[in-house]
Amino acid sequence: MNIGIIINSIAVLLISLIFIISIFILILIIFRIRSLFSNVTYLLIFNTYISTCLTSIILFIMYTYSLYGDLNPSISFDNVWCKIRAYLVFVGYCMFFNTFVLQAMFRLFRIAFYRRKSLQSREFFIIAFIIQWILSFILPLSSLLPNDYEYLPLYFTCWISFQNIRATLTPIILIYGSSISAIFFIYVYIIRYIRRTNRIQQVRQRSNERDLLVLKRIVILILVTVSIGLPSVFIFLVYVIGHYLIPYTHHIEGICLITGLFTATICFTIISPQIKKLFRHNQQQIYPIELIGNNQDHRTRTFQQLTHQHQQRSILT
Repeated sequence: MNIGIIINSIAVLLISLIFIISIFILILIIFRIRSLFSNVTYLLIFNTYISTCLTSIILFIMYTYSLYGDLNPSISFDNVWCKIRAYLVFVGYCMFFNTFVLQAMFRLFRIAFYRRKSLQSREFFIIAFIIQWILSFILPLSSLLPNDYEYLPLYFTCWISFQNIRATLTPIILIYGSSISAIFFIYVYIIRYIRRTNRIQQVRQRSNERDLLVLKRIVILILVTVSIGLPSVFIFLVYVIGHYLIPYTHHIEGICLITGLFTATICFTIISPQIKKLFRHNQQQIYPIELIGNNQDHRTRTFQQLTHQHQQRSILT
């Protein structure tokens, strides 16, 4: 069997799982959180899973074309839409990383600028969402406008060729480098801020520790996602140093990007305390009658005990 068919089939399977997980979490948030638009934390999570959902749809379309090309080698997709699909994939990844930048900013505002409530408000982050989406469409234009997306006949898709060093470095710096640098800068700033402010109220200190823990998990998540793409970096360095392009280069790069997105989706679902609350809330709703009954029995017994104690005190007095 053609190696391209196997790799593209695995890619389509992983992309489908990403989409299913994202849709499931989005549905949970919509039905479990009554006042979604007044809860900034869940709005940020909602924004992240919207980006993963849309990115998975774009990737699914792209890899469906590639798989169809592997099954029909005589066909060609060398047209404008092929380049637009490649552009939209970069838009999706840009959106995905920028959602974590916004989550890091939210933790920064809650810890270092907690007195300025406007920076933690719903209105502020709705504007931030709009800016994030606009930037996500603008930054990948740096590859689309110079016509950096090339049609690769062996892969039946359009992508940036490793042979074009400038075009390869541009999205790495603008899309991945900028967002990852922003997250690390915020993380370092928060750590230094907490160390400087020793005299903090106990309640504020606990809240800061929770936010710092969430941000630390986001940093680890980003590191894991980026580390999965190291094979692509290795392939690029091999070409730059030895002018040798490893076979199935873009298959390896594509499967690394998809595996990174899949891993990030799974890990974020596991490490996010808000998503855990959604699942706990879901479990509590399984036996509502029994729970309500137990609570009513407990309240009844408590009321009877208080009444009995009050009667005894009345007799004594």
